[in-house]
Amino acid sequence: MADYASLVEPRLGNTIGRWISFGSACRPFGLVALSPDTRIDGNGDWGCGYNLADNEIVGFSHIHDWQSGGILVMPVIGDVSATAGPAGFKSPFSRDTEFCKPGYHRVHLDRYAITAELTATARVGIHRYTFPSDLPSSQPAALLIDLASQCGPCTMLSASLSQLNARTFEGHVVNGPTKRKPKPHTVHFVLTLDTDATLAPFDPSRVQARLDLGRPAAPVTIKVGVSYTSLTAARANLHTETAGKSFDVLRAEAHAEWNDALVRIVVEGGDPVRRARFYTDLYFALLGRRTVSDCTGTYIDNTGPQPLIRQIPLNAESLPRYRHFNSDAFWGAQWSLVPLWALVYPEIIDEFCHCFMDLYRNGGLIPRGPTGGNYTFVMTSAQTTPLFACALNNDLHHPANVKEVYQALRKNHFPGGLMSKAGYEHTTCQGGGIEDYIARGYIPEGLPPVAMHTNGASQTIEHAYNDWALVQLARTLGHHVDVELFTRRSRNHRNLFDPSVGFCRPRERDGSWTEPFNPLQKKGWTEANAWTFTFHSAHDIAGLIECFGSRDAFLARLETAFVLSEKQNFFAPRDHHNVVPLDFGNEPALATAHLFQLAGRPDRTQFWLRRVIDTIKAGNAPTDTWGGDEDQGIMGAWNVLVSIGLFSATGACEMPARYQLTAPFFERVTITLPAGRKLRIVASGLTPTATNYVESIMFNGAPLTALELTHADLTVGGELQVVLSPAPAGLSQRA
Repeated sequence: MADYASLVEPRLGNTIGRWISFGSACRPFGLVALSPDTRIDGNGDWGCGYNLADNEIVGFSHIHDWQSGGILVMPVIGDVSATAGPAGFKSPFSRDTEFCKPGYHRVHLDRYAITAELTATARVGIHRYTFPSDLPSSQPAALLIDLASQCGPCTMLSASLSQLNARTFEGHVVNGPTKRKPKPHTVHFVLTLDTDATLAPFDPSRVQARLDLGRPAAPVTIKVGVSYTSLTAARANLHTETAGKSFDVLRAEAHAEWNDALVRIVVEGGDPVRRARFYTDLYFALLGRRTVSDCTGTYIDNTGPQPLIRQIPLNAESLPRYRHFNSDAFWGAQWSLVPLWALVYPEIIDEFCHCFMDLYRNGGLIPRGPTGGNYTFVMTSAQTTPLFACALNNDLHHPANVKEVYQALRKNHFPGGLMSKAGYEHTTCQGGGIEDYIARGYIPEGLPPVAMHTNGASQTIEHAYNDWALVQLARTLGHHVDVELFTRRSRNHRNLFDPSVGFCRPRERDGSWTEPFNPLQKKGWTEANAWTFTFHSAHDIAGLIECFGSRDAFLARLETAFVLSEKQNFFAPRDHHNVVPLDFGNEPALATAHLFQLAGRPDRTQFWLRRVIDTIKAGNAPTDTWGGDEDQGIMGAWNVLVSIGLFSATGACEMPARYQLTAPFFERVTITLPAGRKLRIVASGLTPTATNYVESIMFNGAPLTALELTHADLTVGGELQVVLSPAPAGLSQRA
């Protein structure tokens, strides 16, 4: 098997510095992401973790998750105290000697002349430290354990550490609440060494401890098993995943597991740098959204007054049937993770659906994103409805009670559900505007300032898309009254379109337009503007064209949006997403290029996709980027879909789910489907350095007259034969 993991650059994009954005010593969706930290105290989860701008390491921590962190360790030489904190024990390092690939990270700590190596299983972090061979007695080796310093978004509230024997230590650390996570949660751990260590006295009210190692004659290996539920589970995770295995064996297993995940899509030909970047993008699509359940299937339920330990059902082999996850929001996942996972990693969608339904049974809601066993309410609207619609309509999820699932989803579309809550609104249901949305057909400005993202216009448009996604499931399940109800609601985005200006725009409670109006203004919009959200409703392309008065008028305004955006490199800085018409470094713009294709101009889709990729999403060096925040795989997954020429502007959630076909960036793409079937995309006439247009296309020997196939078509397997040309051809896309 080819070594695709070796092509990955895990450091790509970390010029921003975000706690959840980087992982090196980890497994796909692994609980543990053991990585060097160059700064640990940030603004929320921003400006912390691993940052390419820094040249000092403050320690190696095990948890880099959505609103979760902890267990910071640092090897040292000499009389260095853990109570000095990271500022006192940090070390310079050189990127010239750094090595980083999926499942493994090696750095040299220049202050101490220590070589640090890291690898991981799903729930265990493994360190190997090579100390200088000629340590004088006055300069002993030690391992510092800091359970008091802030780790990323979380303040460490309390902790414990005890020594069981000369080589075993155990403890816990409590992650405090944040504005994104309303409750604290506990991380338990067991630490073992392959050499004797002595725990020096420390202040138990602020656990910053030193393990003295003396003068090690050989590299020291440390294993840290982690659990969100208990010390018993941490011990079981440690034993199950690492017992009897050396550092080198575990490192090789981590690399092999990553390679097994990446090899599901094999790309050949084209530009070699773009091929390498492809596997980096795919790596990030499988990196975040981390596991939080134990190897035995226990997980923490933090939705009630007190945390409870619950059990995932076991299969015939006494293994958990699925996992539980921590996750940022699924905001924008309908144009990235969902259609990618649906085609290539359908088991992940199935697991997430089971996880979310457990959280519904535990606490009464399907969440936007869970953290620490509880709800986070990050971002807006009912973001997980498209995930479930895709899963159920494409036969990827098989619940025991589909009626329960539908009612759980439906709840989020009414008062008291997710459409009642604005971004980060944890304790109230006032910022989502659902009552106005139902009564008026739009959400006015001036919602109560109870949280973030209380923007009436963008919430109206997002609610409309999510209502449409629910329609797709209601139709499949035969809920005809709901089909009529939510179809009407899915057109509510039209109520914000003002033909006198040619944009969707905010409205007031009395029905008037919000004044003054500028299509680049922030007011009314979540992380975007009127340009972006006017073109947000890919589920209703006919309605959009009708709003503009003609197809030509629609296409002309869309073309203008791209022309203006290219002048600003399709990118806006964080918190200023409104300053460019289409910011492709953020979620709301991700489907806009494909609207050309839905309106019958696939050539403009192909042209602008190539311009966006080449401008802000190309290259495979650490300093290259996605143009913005990677957001736990969303940007990586979007790049993957665009690169192989498959995309679903509607989130692959209708029946049948539709995928748009565009020009692939490689001469050959082979996707391994369930049951070992293969889907091959073979492109002739590819010019790696230029925009390519689809001249003709055949699927399993039959010519296609439109650039579209269903999910069912694609998952049967076979071969797409794509003839590419440097000039647009006559193929169209039905509108």
